[in-house]
Amino acid sequence: MKLGARALLAAGLFASATLAPSPVRAEEPTASAEAKAGARAAAENGTNAFKASRYAEAVDMFLRAEALFHAPTHVLMLARSYAALGKLVLAKEAYLSIVREELGPKAPAAFRNAKADAEKELADLSPRIPSLQVSTTPEAKNVVVTVDEKPLPAALLGIPSPIDPGTHVLRATAEGMAAPEKSVTIKEGEKAAVVLELAAVASAAPITPVRTPVGPTGPAGGREQPPGKTSPGRIAGVVLMGLGVAGLGAGGVFGGLSLAKRAEADEAFDTCGAGCWGPPADAVRALDEDANQKGTIGVIGLAAGGALTVTGVVLFVVSKGTPGKAPSKALVTPWIGPQGGGVVGRF
Repeated sequence: MKLGARALLAAGLFASATLAPSPVRAEEPTASAEAKAGARAAAENGTNAFKASRYAEAVDMFLRAEALFHAPTHVLMLARSYAALGKLVLAKEAYLSIVREELGPKAPAAFRNAKADAEKELADLSPRIPSLQVSTTPEAKNVVVTVDEKPLPAALLGIPSPIDPGTHVLRATAEGMAAPEKSVTIKEGEKAAVVLELAAVASAAPITPVRTPVGPTGPAGGREQPPGKTSPGRIAGVVLMGLGVAGLGAGGVFGGLSLAKRAEADEAFDTCGAGCWGPPADAVRALDEDANQKGTIGVIGLAAGGALTVTGVVLFVVSKGTPGKAPSKALVTPWIGPQGGGVVGRF
């Protein structure tokens, strides 16, 4: 996922958390052991990327960590990464989500420290965020304004709204009208206002639809299969079902191995303790990585196996033999063994 898409996703998550009537307290154990282990690994990678000034990579890692397990410390580092990239609006939303979060009496000290840091850094950030007021003239119907190719809500026309510093491209269209594209460069803390002047434009010529020629034997112009032969669609369906069942079997095996490794990682981490470091911490990390790899293979196997099996069944059902010798009744039997699976059939 590109950074822009992830940024929009993060902003949506923050807004949802802010508007939720019953916020989840940060100390509540709502994530599985597997999710916590993945969040630890992602947060560690994000911290290393931030220290190396790879802020886009840091954003990606902290978004992953937060998606797996919510922690104010993840969101704090996400806000700092956004601010370092110049995405001040998203940074402010991240800070606000921490400041507004309800921490219970048993919340870890690290969460409380993150909230205190967020309050201070938010106060320093807010004056840096510029604003942009966009309006159009003359009055017109169905006005649509875009900022950097993203639609500006109609309710924000003529109203200053926060925006990141930098150069932005503005466009406007209306019923039978359009405005020339305009670029504006905004500095930190600046309050900018832009008026887009609409002018009449010529109507576009109507588009003539292109018709798809119809062949002599059907919409695709295909030919019937030679009589007396098994449909290629049914053969392909059987092959896909065999591959699908094998994929499901492999996915189940690797999923079980992943759970076993995850249990070993949690046990090793509990033994090592919260201040775990050195060789014991390396051992926990290795177990986490092994569990992640096996889990990924398991998920891919299950997903691909399910898709192939369904596709194969559909192909087998909808495909028909061609006229000719009456075919014998088809029989398809799936099987799963210790080393995989498949199907056997008679046609």
